[in-house]
Amino acid sequence: MTSSRNTADTDVLLKTILQESTAEILIFDADSLRIIQASPAAVHGLQYPLKTIQNLTPLDCLAEEDVPIVSGLLAALQSGKKRRATLQATCRRSDGTLYPAEIKLSRPVGAGKAVFVWAATDASVRETTSPTPDHPNIDLRAIVAHIPGMAYQALRKPDGRTALCYVSEQSAQLLGIKATALIADPERFFDLIMEEDKADYLSKQAKAGGGHMTFNWEGRIWMEAWKDVKWVNIRVSQRDTPDGPIWDGIMLNVTHSKLAEAEIRRSKAQLSALASHVESVKESERLHLAREVHDDLGGNLTAIKIGLSWLMRRLPADDDSLLNRTLYLDNVVDQTIEATHRIASSLRPPVLDFGIVSAIDWQLQRFGRNADLAIEFSAPKEDIPLDPDAAITVFRIVQEALTNVIKHARATRVSVTLALQDEALLLTIIDNGKGIQPTRGKSNGNGFGLLGMTERATALGGELTIQPARRRGTQISLRVPLPDTSAGAAK
Repeated sequence: MTSSRNTADTDVLLKTILQESTAEILIFDADSLRIIQASPAAVHGLQYPLKTIQNLTPLDCLAEEDVPIVSGLLAALQSGKKRRATLQATCRRSDGTLYPAEIKLSRPVGAGKAVFVWAATDASVRETTSPTPDHPNIDLRAIVAHIPGMAYQALRKPDGRTALCYVSEQSAQLLGIKATALIADPERFFDLIMEEDKADYLSKQAKAGGGHMTFNWEGRIWMEAWKDVKWVNIRVSQRDTPDGPIWDGIMLNVTHSKLAEAEIRRSKAQLSALASHVESVKESERLHLAREVHDDLGGNLTAIKIGLSWLMRRLPADDDSLLNRTLYLDNVVDQTIEATHRIASSLRPPVLDFGIVSAIDWQLQRFGRNADLAIEFSAPKEDIPLDPDAAITVFRIVQEALTNVIKHARATRVSVTLALQDEALLLTIIDNGKGIQPTRGKSNGNGFGLLGMTERATALGGELTIQPARRRGTQISLRVPLPDTSAGAAK
């Protein structure tokens, strides 16, 4: 009875050892070499089901070139010449793939059936986790010391408070606070934040439900010692640990990039203002030239027309050559007067004085006569309150859009719509042409018309979008805010 109980206890102990061992253990019969037991690590490493392994021998789990060596060692163990042996061999998985292993063979001494024990360790795993002369231990703190910013870790304590458990030495350089001092009092970082940015910081903190520096944030800090403002960027990632949530974070000095962004915005605003000024000067010059052409040149041509009429009435009736010559000059004057009106209208259409709807309608009729286009125009009946600068800008955008349709789109139909929505003017131009083609490589210089339209819209505080039409062609949409007339009405 005692013997049976001891055997049972031994079996339990053996199973426990096999279950807990990280080595690939095989226990096999000393005579037939058939595997009797295998540890979970062996099942995982060899990738065989346990029942399949129990129908194999250790030699079936080796690369062919290692079978003779292991066979010789097993023979030495069977004869008693050796009690144990260690060798480097290559194991073969069920799918035929190979991996290096350190194998220890032994023959336990005791009562019972003779068995051998195979204990293998996957050398490929050990090589990736163990230091070698070529791969010394990595000093993570040395790496952190070379990060261009402050690294830190924040831990949520069981009582709900958040504390800094690690801060890199760059704290002194970035914040002017030593790492130990910041760990002792994380509130010192909040004290550095400029008053204008504290509300945003507290809002992000409340939304994240964390403590100091446990959320992504970007803002300004005031360095009293250096009388300087810095932009800092905080980026964190959260992970759960047995001790509670931990935030791994890094704080970077992004002052230079922020100043560069501000300079780019300032330069862009200056260029936009310059472009707006240039357009304003151009329109002013066009208006001046249109008036000069219409008033001075038109007046002189009218005087010549009157003089030629007076002269024709006094020519001898029998002098046909002189009469024909005078009629020819009179016809040239008529053509010149018409050209003068056309040039003056192109410079600054007088119809703009009657409102943007009339101006666009006139423009569409003119384009319809000069191009084989079916044009549809829709506009509200009520007046659209646009100031002169906005009106001429909208008119020029329509003019440029129609010019692009004629030059590039190969369209047969154009639809133009004006609408009022939410205190803004909406202009939509849709054609059924070939659509906008994507550009490849460098610009060929043909996009300045579209760029000019965009700049005109931006100068008005509006927005212009160019996109493919729903079915075919191109859609240009312009949104321009209308002037606030309530202040004037109140006065």
